[in-house]
Amino acid sequence: MQLFIIPLGFILWYFAYEAKPINNDEATCLWEKENYVKRTKLLNILKESF
Repeated sequence: MQLFIIPLGFILWYFAYEAKPINNDEATCLWEKENYVKRTKLLNILKESF
């Protein structure tokens, strides 16, 4: 039984890996900019408190 289940699992994993969504570069870029701004604000607050 394992002879059939393990290869079937690899085949299903491969199909799931190939079907993953493609990242939108513009959306990723905007997300990174927003996170950068948030981090810098938090760092500035920490620097001011010390």
